[in-house]
Amino acid sequence: MKTILRRKDKTSIFCPSRPQRHATFTVKTKVIELVIACTLLVAGLSVLIIAQ
Repeated sequence: MKTILRRKDKTSIFCPSRPQRHATFTVKTKVIELVIACTLLVAGLSVLIIAQ
């Protein structure tokens, strides 16, 4: 995708898009965080149920 930024004085500059190499790393991090959060939630609920 090409990005053209326009200034107040009607001039414009071209900003080439950067390849998003870190996008997959970010997605993997979010998935790992979600798995850990769900695991802790299930473990906490299990402890609460067993403790009663």
